[in-house]
Amino acid sequence: MKIERVDQKVWFKDGAEIWSYDLADLSAEGQRRKKSQSSTPDLILAQMPGKITKVFVKEGDSVVQGQPLLVMEAMKMEYTLKSDLNTTVEKVHVTLGQQMTVGASLIQLKKVEA
Repeated sequence: MKIERVDQKVWFKDGAEIWSYDLADLSAEGQRRKKSQSSTPDLILAQMPGKITKVFVKEGDSVVQGQPLLVMEAMKMEYTLKSDLNTTVEKVHVTLGQQMTVGASLIQLKKVEA
């Protein structure tokens, strides 16, 4: 399946089938939930469907801000997800080659107390 965003529309292509959704049609509840999920720096989530192609860390590893955690392939492009914190890897929820869905939990980092 190929997914592409053009302006305020998301296009999906699966084999010969093509369909689209207007982003403006998303419910306010869904938008609020997505914003809260993506704003937690200690939980790395899949922002799009894709396949895990590299995992650089394991549970218990220390990581620094900007350090690559894993690589995900989506729409024939590679995306490197990095740590926003200086912390420790608490849980790795993925395995190499695993196909992920949007919003899936990938890596849990230890919360940093301020």
